[in-house]
Parts: sequence; structure tokens; C-alpha cells
Amino acid sequence: MPSTDSGTEFWSAIQRAILGGLLAIIAILGFGWTRQLAAGNILVGSFGFLLFVGAGYWIYSLFRMGIDE
Repeated sequence: MPSTDSGTEFWSAIQRAILGGLLAIIAILGFGWTRQLAAGNILVGSFGFLLFVGAGYWIYSLFRMGIDE
């Protein structure tokens, strides 16, 4: 059940925005590490890919949470 208090919704939105920004930085880092796959560095590239996909999914879930609220 969503909160009807506008102050609570505002701080919830601020928290989602901060977390989304930090996750975007992590996704960019993961994308950079994913480029190591082309250089033949499988371990770092695979970890970067998982980091990129995981952060992207978490950002998507933050958007969905914001829409539902």
C-alpha cells in the first residue's frame, strides 16, 4: 500500500535517484570491463558483463518501483 505522505514520497524519490546514479556509474564501469572480452581477457570481461547487466536490471527495477509508488 503506497504512502500518502508527500514528504515520505519525496525522500523515497531522492533515495531512488541517488541509488540510480551510483548504479549508472557501476554500469559504466562494467561496460568498460566488458570491452576486455575483445582483448581476450575472459575473466575481467565476463565479470564486467555481469556487473553491467546486474546494474541495468537494478536500475530498471528502481524505475518500476517509482512508477508503482
